[in-house]
Amino acid sequence: MKSKITMLGVVSLFLFGCASTYLKESSVVDATKKSYENILVIARAKDKISRITFENQVVDDLAIYGVNASASSSIIPTESFSNELSESEISELKKTIIEKGYDGIIITNLVNQREYQDVQSGNSSTAFYPTRYGRFGRYYGYYPVTYWEGDSVVTGVEYTLESCLYNIVADKDKNLQWVGRFKVKDPSSLINTITKYSKELTSALIENNISN
Repeated sequence: MKSKITMLGVVSLFLFGCASTYLKESSVVDATKKSYENILVIARAKDKISRITFENQVVDDLAIYGVNASASSSIIPTESFSNELSESEISELKKTIIEKGYDGIIITNLVNQREYQDVQSGNSSTAFYPTRYGRFGRYYGYYPVTYWEGDSVVTGVEYTLESCLYNIVADKDKNLQWVGRFKVKDPSSLINTITKYSKELTSALIENNISN
């Protein structure tokens, strides 16, 4: 049995590992593309370094497409993520965000984390051993011998995250524009993972919802 190493300590929102594609499914709630004046990027992570790194990366990637965005760390204190906001607090926060000139919000949340087990099928390998074939001349033929490796079980942790785009100035029942679900197995490099996640997120938003 093989076991992948999982990161110990405080589990923050964006301590992910490498994967082929993080974005597994998405829904374009409103197919109308919109040009935003300024988008506020919110990463609901209790770890400040992870939060700031993620938000700044998304801001930088949106800037490549000519989209104006800002990190929320200077507006929303990280400590507030520990508490569930009331309806009045949410309304007040929305009012503050709009007053500061934002008309869009990208918010990312950790939805679930679970331990997983994947069974990897065994592989075969072939070795060729020299064998003397006397009656056909003095040369060596090669007789193939195949070795089979047994199945192995890989264990680790899978994180499921959700990123949403909101048009905050739209009506309450029409403000959700796009939602994407991301799955990442086993944390390794914070920077590399955030970079990959951000590029997949911003690419999907530009393709479907945000006009530059």
